[in-house]
Formats: sequence, C-alpha cells, structure tokens
Amino acid sequence: MPTADRGLAVIGLAGRAGTFRLGPVDLTVGAGQVLVMLGPSGAGKTMLLETIAGLRPQHCGQVRLAGADLTSAPPERRRIGLVFQDAALFPHLTVRDNVWFGPRASRQQSAAAADSLLRRLGIWHLASRLPRSLSGGERQRVALARALAIQPALLLLDEPLSALDQPTREDMRSLLQEILAGLDIPAIHVTHDRDEALSIGDNLAIITDGRLRQAGPASQVAAEPADPGTARLLGWAELGPGTAARGSVRAGQLTLPGAAPGIDGPVHAYYRPEDVLLGPPPRNTPPAASLTAPVSQVLPTRPLARITLASDPPITALLLHRDLPSRLMQPGDLIQATLPPSSVRIFPAT
Repeated sequence: MPTADRGLAVIGLAGRAGTFRLGPVDLTVGAGQVLVMLGPSGAGKTMLLETIAGLRPQHCGQVRLAGADLTSAPPERRRIGLVFQDAALFPHLTVRDNVWFGPRASRQQSAAAADSLLRRLGIWHLASRLPRSLSGGERQRVALARALAIQPALLLLDEPLSALDQPTREDMRSLLQEILAGLDIPAIHVTHDRDEALSIGDNLAIITDGRLRQAGPASQVAAEPADPGTARLLGWAELGPGTAARGSVRAGQLTLPGAAPGIDGPVHAYYRPEDVLLGPPPRNTPPAASLTAPVSQVLPTRPLARITLASDPPITALLLHRDLPSRLMQPGDLIQATLPPSSVRIFPAT
C-alpha cells in the first residue's frame, strides 16, 4: 500500500468542551512520519488527540486512517496506540500483563511478540513488577510498549515526557527518537517543550486556543513563524513595537535595514537570542542591525549563558557557557551587539 494510503488525514475536525472550542483542524501525517504538536497548556492538544482516538465526541469533521473512515468507529476499533502523560497503567497488573493486555484482548499478536517489546525497550527485567514499584521513566517505557504491542496503525503520545526529571527526560527522548524512526506508521507527539518538539518531529504543528496556527516541516516553522504567538512558543524574543517605512524598521535606537519589505506602519519585531553576535561583526556580512550598549546582566547558566544589554530596546544574547571566561563580560562593560537579518522577524501590529 502506498505510504500516503497508510497515513492519517484529519479533515475539518471540531469539538467542544464547555465553553472551549477546538478547531476546525485540518492536518495530515504520512506513514513513517512524526508530527509534533506544540502549544501551551490549555491549547487543546490533548482534546485533539482524544477526539482523533474517539475518546471524545466530535462536533463535525472526519478522521481517516490508512484509507478507512474512522469518524463513527468506537475507540477499540480504530487501532490507535495511546501513551499518556501519567502512563495510565493498570495498577493491579504486572508489567508483562500490562503489555500483553491489548494483544490478548484483540488476539492480534502472540505473547512472544509482546515480550520482544519488553526486551527492545529495556524493561524485560521488570516484567513481574507492579506499576507502583516503578520509576517514572520505567512506567513510560511500559506504557510505550503497551501502545506498540497492539501493532497500531497510528501512535498518539500525549506529553509522555513532561512529568519526568531532566536526566530521565533526556534518556526517554533519545529512546523515543529511536523507536519513532523505526516505525512505518504515522505518529503524533504532543508537547509544550520546544526543544523536545524540534528534536523529535519531522513536521511541526502549532496550536493555541483550540486553533491550528501553523504546520509544516519543523525547520521551516521554527525559522519562519507565522505570527507573534507562534514566534514566542518557538523561542523568539520580542524587541518591542517599531515602525516600518521603505522596507526598514526602527525599534527604539535600533534600525533593522530591509527587514520589512512591503510593510509600512506599526510593527512588532522579534529576534532569536542565540543568533545575536557579540563584539565586532564578521567582515563581508549582509547588512544587519547593530548597536553598542552596556551589559546589564550576566547569567552564567549552562549550557547557554544569557547576556542582557541595557539598550533601547533591551537585547539578550545566548552563548555557550564555556565562552564566558574568554569574554570577561561584567555589568557595565560596553559591547557591540549585531542581529543578522535571518534572526529577525517582523509582524504588522494589526
């Protein structure tokens, strides 16, 4: 079957929960692709997954998976694997029985195949344990094994890493990258962590207030956010209000040459702090915005340190912590900051 025929298509899907409105949402995920859905808490991410899975009624729209219309199908007939934030394991069943539960109920797969998942995910030694005796990372590995054991046609992951501590989250992120890369089915991974979003997904969808704001290749969405809300979610920082005229933008004492072709009037300017250059800019670089101002704050966080300038508008630069000693920057030191054109995004104020 062609890859497109084994993918997911969500068409005009809308739902309601009290006064909250979801959608309508249109999106597609091809077989073997991972769509990461990024949005703040309360944006409707979980509601969308639950509606796709049939756990919530939809107001209108259609869900098609592997060429079949699932719009009216009950959850147990949709062949969708689900991994939740809290793992949602059966507390009275052992790890092995949790993973075997789906295959036994549907008679789709042998117990031996389910056992192979325990080995693949590094939890075979936990097979006889109960969920209450497991760590957070171990529970999520069991939940992932249980979701894969039914040989799903679609995998949905609802913030599976958000409740884990940082080292465990990084280990699980690497495991997820490996597992998802080897699947030949569509997958949707929901998160509010932009680093996680950009490291796991082929494609990225931004959702806020129940609406799909932007979707596309992850690198493209990250580089070209469609609106200020999307820019903030993706780590862009606001320079503040400005005025565009003849293609350039003036924001405080900063001039952004050629940053707003075809735009005149009030605008909002955003930039990427990790792209700010401190010190004299390299020779033969494209025209860029530049100013000199005193350092107001140095936060030696790891791995990226934050340097904030008392400029108008204030500018923060991110640089590797190891570069701090060589720069010897202290509050009050004058330093030049340059914003490359690719690090600036302009939005009309309207």
